[in-house]
This record gives sequence, structure tokens and C-alpha cells, in this order.
Amino acid sequence: MLTFLKNIIGLNSLLAGKIQADRLYGEAEAFMNAKEFKSAFTLMKQSSDAGNKFAPVNVAMMLLKGQGTSTNWKDAVTYLQLAIARENENVHIILGTIYGMGGYGLKRDNKMAEYHLNQSIDVDHDSAGEQMLSMLKKREGVFGGKENPRPKIPWN
Repeated sequence: MLTFLKNIIGLNSLLAGKIQADRLYGEAEAFMNAKEFKSAFTLMKQSSDAGNKFAPVNVAMMLLKGQGTSTNWKDAVTYLQLAIARENENVHIILGTIYGMGGYGLKRDNKMAEYHLNQSIDVDHDSAGEQMLSMLKKREGVFGGKENPRPKIPWN
């Protein structure tokens, strides 16, 4: 009986955490839509810390764009890796791109870029990964410039 009660309490705690993470995520999205990025960033990080599946991608994108925080690609990598651990799709292409470009605190790493672009093709089934991989190998487009200083990237 005691084990049963512990399991119920554990399940209730898990559900409460998920509800909290999802509530924070919804509030963060509202701030993002209102273009109040500083508040959005704080709440999105809290949602990520509370376990929301999608929040790490948003935190990473805000770090890449400098929305509500300073631009920091090295920290963005941490959140993108967390997103992969939470089974978010189509994150490898972003990692491959930023590793191939370098900048904003992230050292250019062509091996990691190639690994993640290959993962985008093999795991995420992202057809754009093939084009990006070809550009990386030829040092074309976004992969052809200097690592530092890196110009602002027009993320969509």
C-alpha cells in the first residue's frame, strides 16, 4: 500500500511539473508574440528548466538571434542538444549551420558541422541538410566568411 501511495504522489508531482512547464511556455509565447523578448526569454528558460519539450528550441533561437538576451551561440548549442535529448526534430541542421559558421562565442568546428548536417539528413530527413553539407564542404555561402566578427544572421 505504501508503494502504491508513493507512486501516486510521484505521478502527481510529474503531472504538476508538466502543467507548470506548459503554463510557462504559453506565457513565454504570449510575450514573444508581443515582441517583449526579455520577459519571453526568462519564461522560456524557466519552461525549459521545468521540462517542456519545445522550450529548449525557442531558448536556443532567442540566443542565436539575441532576442531578450545577448547573442550567444555557445549557450544556444547547449539548448539545442537538450532539444535533441527531448526528441525535437530538425534541430541538427541548426547545429550544423552554426558549427560551420562559428562566432558569437562558438568556435567554428567543421567536424561537428558535418556530423550534425549528416544527422539532419539521416535522422531528421531534412532535404536542406544535403545542400548545407555541400556548401560546407565547398566553403560557400554562409560557410565561406570569417568566424569573427560574424555579421548578424537574418534568421527566419
